[in-house]
Amino acid sequence: IYIHFMDKQEFLMLTKLAKFAAISVVFIPTILLSGVYEAKQAGMSQERLDRIAPALSKYVTTGRIPGLITAVARKGKVVHFETQGFADVENLIPLKKDSLFRIYSMSKPITGVALMVLIEEGKVRLSDPVSLYIPEFATTEVLIVNEDGSTSLEAIKKPLTIRDLATHTSGIAYSFTANKALRKIYADNKLSPYFFIDNLETSAKDGVIVVSSQKAFPNICSFSAALASKAPLMHQPGEKYTYSMGMDVLGCVIERASGQTFDVFLKDRIFKPLSMNDTFFNVPKSKADRFTNLYFFPGDIGRLIPGMANNLPSDTLMLLMDERTTSPYLDPATVFDGGSGLVSSTEDYLKFAQMLLNGGKLGDTRIISRKSVELFSRNHLGKQITDNPDYPEGMGFGITVGVTTDAGLTGQHGSDGTYFWGGAASTIFWVDPKEELVAVAMTQLMASPWPLRTEFTTLVYQAIDD
Repeated sequence: IYIHFMDKQEFLMLTKLAKFAAISVVFIPTILLSGVYEAKQAGMSQERLDRIAPALSKYVTTGRIPGLITAVARKGKVVHFETQGFADVENLIPLKKDSLFRIYSMSKPITGVALMVLIEEGKVRLSDPVSLYIPEFATTEVLIVNEDGSTSLEAIKKPLTIRDLATHTSGIAYSFTANKALRKIYADNKLSPYFFIDNLETSAKDGVIVVSSQKAFPNICSFSAALASKAPLMHQPGEKYTYSMGMDVLGCVIERASGQTFDVFLKDRIFKPLSMNDTFFNVPKSKADRFTNLYFFPGDIGRLIPGMANNLPSDTLMLLMDERTTSPYLDPATVFDGGSGLVSSTEDYLKFAQMLLNGGKLGDTRIISRKSVELFSRNHLGKQITDNPDYPEGMGFGITVGVTTDAGLTGQHGSDGTYFWGGAASTIFWVDPKEELVAVAMTQLMASPWPLRTEFTTLVYQAIDD
């Protein structure tokens, strides 16, 4: 894994070469399933749908993202599926409709559906103490930071529950959401299940930052046990929303409740039934040629990886972080982290989103019931959390997904009841039940400062024509 310095001028030069070689490289319209757009039948304007890719192409042609796939389905019909830009900028390899992406936190909703499968079978309840499945959490304490900066510990007031993990109210954090004292504990004990962000070491050599990263634990349950025994919670369970590694811990809960490793459970209960043949924790050798490079914006990477903040050039838009042919995602996986570990394709994730829109069913295959989807996608946060001025207005949180409770207060296009989530590499999806609409966008840029998601959302909704 390495980081290559690429400035804006170099990227634009490569883009021009690609256009000269093949005009279709930068903008390639592709269509799923039907072979033709069915915009009219779906209540969409074809003319307005055709605005989406050109409007977003500025991010590709100016070197702000490597490439982009956008997909929209409404009323069961795929009305938009567009590909532009590159899977590998340095080698001018175009992005294709079946390219494979690190979806990072878009793994979380898949973990949430897996949890709902077990809840339906009576093997897990949202109110269950996590210690029923991971005993080490029975003695986890809460970190108190005193006014003078000193710290102390206090006992938890109520057991940490499965719902706390699934709604980011557990008191577990990420290194980038933890306070200074907890961040140090995480770092000292290497408490991360990931390759990147929390578990990264860098060194400068010959003008290139060489990144060496290994996961610190052999499996997700050993990580979960270490997290429970070595790190306190940042606050009492259920009192606040703190974006966290709690959903990785859910992977261990699912393993122990189901009797299967988390990867096998996902494959048997979600991926195979939905024909999500391109979703996995590591990329098979037979599909490695479809994997994409991972890039990042150096201006904001220090927010996610503090150790890299001072080692990067300030005059570049995009740096290569994880090269597609040498990525650790090509190696066999043993840590199945449901918070951030999956690789997927746009088509696979569109199937997953459509299943949710259909009330838990795709075609003749039912994954969970309609009522389970409703529980999954309903706001679970009380007013003591959502009325906090630090919590976004008009938003709530369901089981592993964000929920729009008042679209007007968000100031964005959409509907009340829409649920969604995104990934660290700037991917996003949402499901809008009122409009019978799902949308997915895939790219590979970490620490993005660009309003790509907001613009894509607006472009989708402006195309509705009924």
